[in-house]
Amino acid sequence: MGLIRLLLAFAVFNSHFPTFEGALLVNGHEAVLTFFAISGFYMALILDRSYRDASSFYWGRFLTLYPMYVLALVISLGLLTSLDVHSLTNRETLRAIVADPAAFLVMAWTSATTIGQELLFSLARTPGGGLHFVAHNHDALWADAPLIQAWSLSLEVTFYALAPFLVRLRSRTLVGLMAASLALKVAVMASPVSDVIFFKRFFPLEFWLFAGGILAYRVHRRLPDAPRWYDYGLFLALAGLALVADGVPEALLPFFLPTAALLSMPLVFRGFKRLRFDRFAGKISYPFYLLHYIAIALFETYAEDPEGGQILAAALTASVVVHFLFNPGIESLKTKLRRRRALPVPEDGVVLQPVSLP
Repeated sequence: MGLIRLLLAFAVFNSHFPTFEGALLVNGHEAVLTFFAISGFYMALILDRSYRDASSFYWGRFLTLYPMYVLALVISLGLLTSLDVHSLTNRETLRAIVADPAAFLVMAWTSATTIGQELLFSLARTPGGGLHFVAHNHDALWADAPLIQAWSLSLEVTFYALAPFLVRLRSRTLVGLMAASLALKVAVMASPVSDVIFFKRFFPLEFWLFAGGILAYRVHRRLPDAPRWYDYGLFLALAGLALVADGVPEALLPFFLPTAALLSMPLVFRGFKRLRFDRFAGKISYPFYLLHYIAIALFETYAEDPEGGQILAAALTASVVVHFLFNPGIESLKTKLRRRRALPVPEDGVVLQPVSLP
């Protein structure tokens, strides 16, 4: 699923700096929702094959996410404070936030930890000081965050906290939780509060994606191991759907591509899991996701007529460099975490095994 993850990261980039004019490439928000579905699959996979207790899993996720996040955060803050480079905010606004205790504490906490960063879309500064809730995000704090796109990491971290317990649940229990989350999402979308920005990034409404990913992995475990020709056909179909997903009716957008990913992942992963180039594509999708907005800000500031292709190439190059700088050390540390006491699980839950990822 590495190539699909990289394609989704391109979709997020395209939403922030429209490059493929007229294309129906999946919108950035729906691309992130599809990331959540894939995340559920991968967390079930690594809890099954790599980590033997919750503590090792948590440290492994921390090492995977946080060092690269801190690098991107430092670069973004450095550019903003020294050169006034940012796509949506400026140094003057940053000074105003620092001078407002409530805004500063919220921004500092969410930037340092990522936790709660999705709330920046629902909070705005009050002229006299302090914060207030807003239904729409036009004047909210999110635009002043150093890494605007990092809100998704907050939901990921919440899911990671729950993942070691979720993989121990029986499938029918997971199906029930998934159905409850999906029903709640549909109910909110059909209600008068459907346009309130708070519900666009509310974890209970997106939990069905993570739970569905775990269930998709359980389907994968039951499949014969040898790839089949139709695994690659499903990959092409899923990639094709990503390229046209923005053309479906608006009401279906939050469900269309994520559901297609959930249904096809067991077979697509089987076909690609031994291909190194696919794993590499998946590895660089994360630094690309973190760094692409920085590349956009630099080009918008210093290039007279920035072109999407140039920004895309620069962001990809930076992502590859960061990957090779960080990945060897991170993987070495993670390997040391994979030798501890196993967690007990029910028969149809994930059985943790002391083997490495393929």
